[in-house]
Formats: sequence, C-alpha cells, structure tokens
Amino acid sequence: MIRIFENEEAVANEIAKEMMEHLLHDENPVFCLASGSTPEKSYRKFAKEVEGERRVKELKIVSLDEWVGIDRDSEGSCFQMLNKDLFSLVGLDSEQIEFFDGTMPDLQNECSRIDDFIENNPITFSLMGVGMNGHIGLNEPGCSVLNHSSVVELSEKTKEVAQKYFNQPTELEKGITLGLNQVVHSRRVVVAITGERKAQIAKEIVSNLEAKLPAQELLGYEHIDFFFDLEAAKYINCNKD
Repeated sequence: MIRIFENEEAVANEIAKEMMEHLLHDENPVFCLASGSTPEKSYRKFAKEVEGERRVKELKIVSLDEWVGIDRDSEGSCFQMLNKDLFSLVGLDSEQIEFFDGTMPDLQNECSRIDDFIENNPITFSLMGVGMNGHIGLNEPGCSVLNHSSVVELSEKTKEVAQKYFNQPTELEKGITLGLNQVVHSRRVVVAITGERKAQIAKEIVSNLEAKLPAQELLGYEHIDFFFDLEAAKYINCNKD
C-alpha cells in the first residue's frame, strides 16, 4: 500500500511508532534497517521513545548491506552510520548486531553467515530506503531477485551518490547485500521515500512498471507499505494520510 504523509517529520513519527510496536510485541524482534539520510530522523525518534525500555536488550539487528573494502568503523560505512544514528543511542551490545564485514577476504562466507543468521532469526521488521536509481539495499537495477545475500557491482549512480557519506573521495566498486526476496520475506516492511530529490524516482516506481526497478519488487504485498512525504509524492496521485 502507498501512504502519503504531510512531511518528513510525519513519516519519521509513524516509522518510530511502528519500530516501538514491533520491539514490544514481536516474540523475537529482529530488525533489518537501511542506513543513510532518509531514516535518520526515524531512528533518533525511536531512540528517544525506547529510553528505559528493558525489551531493547532482546532486539537483534541484521545487516542489510555494506560497501566492499570499507572498514565498518570508517566514516561512511553502513555500520558506522547506523551506529551513530541508532545503535549507540539505544545502547545495543555487539552481540545484538549481526552485520556484514565488507573487508573480509571471503565475502561468500560473509553472505552465508548472514543468511544462516536470518534462517535462524527471521526478520520481523524491515525499514528500507530507496536509492536515486530505485535500488533497495545494494540490489541495483538489473540485479536478480535472490533468496540469499550476494556481492554486487555498484552502478555509477550509486557510486556517485554515495560520496556524500564520506569525508573524502572514496573508491567504491562493489557492495554486499541481502537479496530482495529476503527483504520481502520479512514479517513487516516499510519503504520510506522522502524529499523532493526523490520525486522523480518515486514516480517511476509507482507509475512505470516497465522500468523493472528493484523497489518495484516490493509493490503489491499486504505486509509492505511505501511511505512518502508530500515532496517525494508530488507526481503521484494518491490520498494523503
């Protein structure tokens, strides 16, 4: 379902509310969370709401994606962004976080490690962002729809946009990511798209199914909602929440 909210703040409020509900009510809460600027407000709101909540110690986080060759503690890594925006704010222990390590010599083993974790700890809540080219995680346009993690070649658009996360020009060629079907099989998925800069890709996702964008693989499921703010939805004809 497509839901359109007044502004980015309203989107963040609704996402933080859902995160809290899943933390409190899922029997074994396992979250898969996108990094980056889109979900940052949601995480900070959730962190405030969860202060003093004992159940946070039962939360597990599984990695969505990571840059190959970038140390997880480096500025711009997916782990570092999530650690800054969420993990450190809610006091998660390292044992609660299962994350791709893009510097490991055997990346296929990394894929298997994360796949095994998900097999034993099914994802109960996923929050996805959408790239400027319609990617989900690092599943780029043209990637196969997989039931497992994989190492992928990054598109030129992704390599260009990703530079904003680093404090100096950084060479990026590959990523390691969950497969689209692993995201789809989460018990609940929210896809957040906010800001005027995402308006054109939002229109493509909703209106041009022939584009075959990765984000379109998440359309049409009862347990998956797309959250837009008015700026991102400026070319979409839907009712506003």
